[in-house]
Amino acid sequence: MPILDVRRHAERINRTDQQSALSVNGQAMCERLAKREPKYALVVSSPLPRAKETAERIAGRLDSVEPGLLPDLGSHAAQLFGEMKLLADWAKLLHERPDSRTFAEEQLPVWARLASRLGPKDKALAVSHGGIIELPAVLLMERLKIPIKGEVFGYGDGVRVTYKDGQPTAIEILRAA
Repeated sequence: MPILDVRRHAERINRTDQQSALSVNGQAMCERLAKREPKYALVVSSPLPRAKETAERIAGRLDSVEPGLLPDLGSHAAQLFGEMKLLADWAKLLHERPDSRTFAEEQLPVWARLASRLGPKDKALAVSHGGIIELPAVLLMERLKIPIKGEVFGYGDGVRVTYKDGQPTAIEILRAA
């Protein structure tokens, strides 16, 4: 069954600069992940430099940039991705804000499309961004009846999604630490 790891990018030098490279801490985290993660058949990232650099440092390469991992959120992004501390906060947002649910429902097919590029025993790495990962992950957890527990995804955290016949069948949380 194909497996898709979707991870948040590593820490960058300058949080106010969208083009900023990874910090020394971010680079070190990627090196640690590179030693323990599987070999990936496919490695993709959002178009932003911090995501591309994270993918390259974890997997040793970047096969392609996937614009779907950085959707255009328009002016309501700050409202959509407010200060969240727990995954349960994202679940609450899914139920209170229709635009949040719509976003999550639109992001899951991006993940499925990436998984569809894999062979039955292949694994892929997709590097994206906070919020862009949590909302669809929480929606998928709800659908698969997985308890929604724990903190939001920090740098390098994310989820591992297993697919069968193009459908997600399992999801687990990945922590970088």
